[in-house]
Amino acid sequence: MRREYDLEDILAEFSEHSLDAEAARLQAAEEAAAEAAAEAALNSEDSLSEGAEAELPKEESVPQAVEADEVLSADEQQLTRVFKAPRPAAAVKPEEEPEEKPRKKKKAKKESILARLGLGTLSLVFAVISLAVLAWSLQNLHPDTGAPVKTNRPAASSSTNLVTRLDAGLNNARANALSDIAYIPKHYSISEGETVAPRPNEACFGTVSPSEASKVMDVIQQARDSGLLEGQDVIFNPDLNFLTHTGTNTDTDIHYYCDDTILVITWKELVDGMTLTCCEVKVADASQFRRKFVDDTFGSSNKLFATSIAASVNSVVAMNADFYAFRDFGIVVYDRDLCRFGQDTYTGQYKKYNCTDTLFINDEGDFLFWHRLQEASPEEMKAFISENNILFSIAFGPILVENGELQVCDWYPAGEIDKGYSRAGIGLKDHLHYFYMSLNHSAEQAARWTVNQFGERMYQRGLQQAYCLDGGQTSEIVWRGSPYNYIDFGGEREVSDIIYFATAIPESEGTP
Repeated sequence: MRREYDLEDILAEFSEHSLDAEAARLQAAEEAAAEAAAEAALNSEDSLSEGAEAELPKEESVPQAVEADEVLSADEQQLTRVFKAPRPAAAVKPEEEPEEKPRKKKKAKKESILARLGLGTLSLVFAVISLAVLAWSLQNLHPDTGAPVKTNRPAASSSTNLVTRLDAGLNNARANALSDIAYIPKHYSISEGETVAPRPNEACFGTVSPSEASKVMDVIQQARDSGLLEGQDVIFNPDLNFLTHTGTNTDTDIHYYCDDTILVITWKELVDGMTLTCCEVKVADASQFRRKFVDDTFGSSNKLFATSIAASVNSVVAMNADFYAFRDFGIVVYDRDLCRFGQDTYTGQYKKYNCTDTLFINDEGDFLFWHRLQEASPEEMKAFISENNILFSIAFGPILVENGELQVCDWYPAGEIDKGYSRAGIGLKDHLHYFYMSLNHSAEQAARWTVNQFGERMYQRGLQQAYCLDGGQTSEIVWRGSPYNYIDFGGEREVSDIIYFATAIPESEGTP
């Protein structure tokens, strides 16, 4: 019984696999052999018809083979050559279908080979990329921008940091390799062992006047488009009551910096007749929020202006912290090491380590608070630091906002909270999204806010956590090497430490 084939579909399926020169030669030889066999069969049939009566074995019967060839159409004969397999000697019953299984097996084999070839090629590309990144990472994980700090950091944290950076390196290599066919966001971080951050890209800085504040929204949109903002809302608003003029040379412009790893906006506004200096920061990685001790050493006798310290670490923006060297109380953690945990009595029932609230920053960039009067032994505090992956602490306070709730403080040993002084504070709005604000004296006016009044203004910015920093003449924000806010008494004060935010993009890559 004659079998039907959809020749065009089958040929189209195999058309992508062109034969090479050797295969073509073999096919031509097979076709020539087939024609010779057919001719011989016809001659044999003529001879038998003239009187040759000898019977041949059934399975070798030439007349049957000739009959089978005769029922093949031209298309089927061509299909036979494509598969390189001879037709059966006689027609078969449909239910037997002996040819169906070989045809399916060949197709499955073809698809399996192609799938393996496609997967193998892609895997090979990624394997080569991975090996190249690994080799580069082992030699130079980050541009050499400073000597590593000697710390008592547990070895596990270094291993974790290495693995994290290798993962980021592999991701970035894939992003480069596949940039023409897919967008893969890159991820950068700054090693804990680096004492200096990558240098900011000058092309990413910008300045507008308060009257052009709406232009900053374009920069914010840029951060949204890159994924840096992670869908978060911003505090900056072009309709704020910006400070537009002053009797001194104080900068009233709005400044910003934006690359794929950090967005910073600084501005000044008037609230109840007071000048507030504000700074909003969103970073891509927690390693971009950093603390710097002079000489990278707790207890160094040296002090420097905040502008000098900020310049030495390539900060995008920097601000005062707690000026730890000015007082001997509070919990100090630096580079995961517990540097100060005084057990002596400070006053009354307070001990030196818990007479103030402490702000801890962990390796996720989150705020963790330790409340005054909260007890712990040195061993328990070290366990707390290790278990929570604490990078550094700030010991001043008090806590202004906790878990979205305004905190009211009645008594505190630092900061003269009930008097009108210059104030400074830092808050966390969302994941890796920070807000700094300071209130300073100026040539035109004196600051008149208590700590609770200042905390109220911080709370109004929608912060989840907020903490008071050292104020007075210490209160300072550094932008591009200069104080951005007016400093009390008209000049900087030498300090022992700062906190700062930096870009994570290596200088070797730059930013378009």
